[in-house]
Amino acid sequence: MRPLEVLGIKTELIKIGDDIVEALKKGMENLGLELEEGDILVISESALATSERRVVNLEDITPSKLACTLGAKYSKDPREMELILKESDEIMGGIPGVVLTLKDGFLYPNAGIDHSNAPPGYIILFPANPKKAAEDIRRRISGGKRIGVIVGDSRTHPLRFGCVGVALGCAGIEPVEDARGQVDLYCKPLQITRKAVADNLVSAAQIVMGESNESTPAVVIRGAPVVLIDGACEIPRIPPEECMYMGALRHGPHPYNGGYDALIDEAMRARDTSYAPYSGFKVGAAVLAKSGRVYSAGNMENISANDGICAERAALTNAIASGDSKFEALAVVGDTPRPISPCGVCRQMLSEFGGNIKVIMANLKGEVAMASISDLLPEAFNGSCLEKTTDK
Repeated sequence: MRPLEVLGIKTELIKIGDDIVEALKKGMENLGLELEEGDILVISESALATSERRVVNLEDITPSKLACTLGAKYSKDPREMELILKESDEIMGGIPGVVLTLKDGFLYPNAGIDHSNAPPGYIILFPANPKKAAEDIRRRISGGKRIGVIVGDSRTHPLRFGCVGVALGCAGIEPVEDARGQVDLYCKPLQITRKAVADNLVSAAQIVMGESNESTPAVVIRGAPVVLIDGACEIPRIPPEECMYMGALRHGPHPYNGGYDALIDEAMRARDTSYAPYSGFKVGAAVLAKSGRVYSAGNMENISANDGICAERAALTNAIASGDSKFEALAVVGDTPRPISPCGVCRQMLSEFGGNIKVIMANLKGEVAMASISDLLPEAFNGSCLEKTTDK
């Protein structure tokens, strides 16, 4: 078997708008290095993003109220927090200094926004389309040879120190090898094993590329036992609800990252219609149906305490009475120290219409959290519980 080689490509500093292919060609020429059939070129995402002009001056960013709130919560510059909100699909939570986000089906700290190797006062966003960029670079630099190109980044593993590599976009290489059906040393068939080929190659590249001032934005990996293909390839991903980590850990509210401000405003207005003469505790709710229509209501108390109805159920009842039974989201607002959460009965009623309904919870201080109803009520009682079992 041919030994594996990892050959660093040093370049001049890649500046905003530079042609990264020309920079790499010049770097290889200076080293006397030529691409060979079967080589894998791994490129740093920050160098690529810089060449794509994905560099932002923080002075040009005006943070929103939400960005200021979350920035204070996670000890982030509100301007950077504004970019994190815009770049991510969902905010999962975080610790001081780091926000965990979901972006394009993957988990990233701070939506992939990077301070390192950026000019002072600037930050670097992710490349616009890593898969397309990998294919474009492969076509321009291959010289007719069959090679692979990977756009890579570094990540930390849960509960571990140190960074490992992760592939953001691939071309010319099968990123994940399905090893199911192969046998282990004891001839037992593998049932779930898939080899993260592209991620492992990026990890190897990271050792040479480094994380600081090495000026090595790319490497050539030679002799890797990989499957070469034609064109770009989508990196397989696991839906959050099927991921063992997400499934085991993700229960309960997480930070709100926008998208339902109008629904919150509607719930706020509905709160003014609340009938709460006994407790004075007014709640408003608004539900967004898949049809696009919004139904709202306030809570209604009764001298017989058990005969009152919560705002959430009142809004759902309005929707059902109007012919809507498929829902995207529900917002609820109350005067509580933390964002108000639906009671158990309301959670059960919401779960009747699907576990993926988003629940946006807010208080009068402007604090907002969100969750799916399945997050708030895992293992809900539903129709499957009524299925008859066969007695043996």
